[in-house]
Amino acid sequence: MADLTEEQINALIVIERTCSTISMVASGFTILTYCCSNYFSKSINRLIFYASFGNLLTNIGTMMSRSFIDNPDSAGCQTQAFLIQTFLPADVLWTMSMAINVYLTFYHKYEARDLRRIEPIYLILCYGIPFIPGFTFIFVKNREGDRIYGPAVSWCWISSEWDILRLAAFYAPMWFCILFIFAIYIRAGRTIYKVRKQVYVFQSSDLDPISIDEVMTSFPSTDPTLTMEAVPDSDPAKYERNLSLSQPIYAAGSSSETATTRPHSIHIATNKSSQSNQSDGPQSTFYGYATPPHRGSNAPQPRNPSHSATSRALRMIRRRNHERDNAAWSYTKCALLFFTAMLITWIPSSANRLYSLTHHNATSVPLEFMSVFVLPLQGFWNCLVYVTTSWTACKNLFHDMWLAGRSVAINRMERIRGRRHNEEGRES
Repeated sequence: MADLTEEQINALIVIERTCSTISMVASGFTILTYCCSNYFSKSINRLIFYASFGNLLTNIGTMMSRSFIDNPDSAGCQTQAFLIQTFLPADVLWTMSMAINVYLTFYHKYEARDLRRIEPIYLILCYGIPFIPGFTFIFVKNREGDRIYGPAVSWCWISSEWDILRLAAFYAPMWFCILFIFAIYIRAGRTIYKVRKQVYVFQSSDLDPISIDEVMTSFPSTDPTLTMEAVPDSDPAKYERNLSLSQPIYAAGSSSETATTRPHSIHIATNKSSQSNQSDGPQSTFYGYATPPHRGSNAPQPRNPSHSATSRALRMIRRRNHERDNAAWSYTKCALLFFTAMLITWIPSSANRLYSLTHHNATSVPLEFMSVFVLPLQGFWNCLVYVTTSWTACKNLFHDMWLAGRSVAINRMERIRGRRHNEEGRES
């Protein structure tokens, strides 16, 4: 405390309250637009919407600034410390929830309705886990009667006498979550790179029959199924039994049967299983080899369709895969932006805490100013991601508001004209 001058303390208070006000306005914008407009009803926006309530409660605590710091046993100081300890780390947990959604989407084929089912679990965990220590610390004292919550330079929080608890109960769990998130995004990034590389190979390949079976066996997708029917060698019964090899697109390699028999047709089904495809969904067949049937067999003669028909079918499948991959990639980009905003918030604060631990609770003025600038702005960073990823929805909302305002103005003008007309009629 002695490391800061009176002017620096006043500057900290101004920064805290200014940034808290900006963040509260941004969080209010997120909550209002999500509740009042269907344009924003995306999974990623819903999680930001949930996180905004924690941002608002955090800003209530940071808005108090140093008002109660000289009276650590007061209800105001304890309430401020509880709000910061409970709802400030909840933002990291919501970022981890988004990363888990990315993992479930990429590797377990979760769709929007599947992700929505687990959102109540996220709500309980993201706000329930920090609540336990946050509420417990209100009642804990040491032998001298000093509470855990007390003065912490910029506001009431875990006091300097319990400095190791700041690391154990706050920063260490948060950085564990951040590293976990980072690991998920590294794995997802490798998958995205591999997928997009394979898509590029597929799009740049000549759509000739020989290249189709080579490219499609590794074409990146999670839904479609590739089925290759074997051409009979010498036994007609093999053809009658209709031996087929069905494998997911993501399969790393091909079986021995695939290597020993040359396919004469490729069925690409857009359903998750070949059985459901046979009864429900449409499928496209590409005949790659015009192998004559065995003599004496009643097997139909395979025909070789035109190159344009093959190209049309491949373009249809390519478009569907492209749309699905783009949806997953769009969600990942939103989550990555949220993760970046979280890093902006936590890196200066973590550096400040490490400096305090390694310099016997000394205060680094630049790091302290950086911390009080970025921490209250959590709601603003989240709203910035919210607007960036929903820019079209924002434009549509403002367009509707403009039309509604214009309609109200026109109706008002018509009422005024009607009154004037009536008044002129009475006078005449």
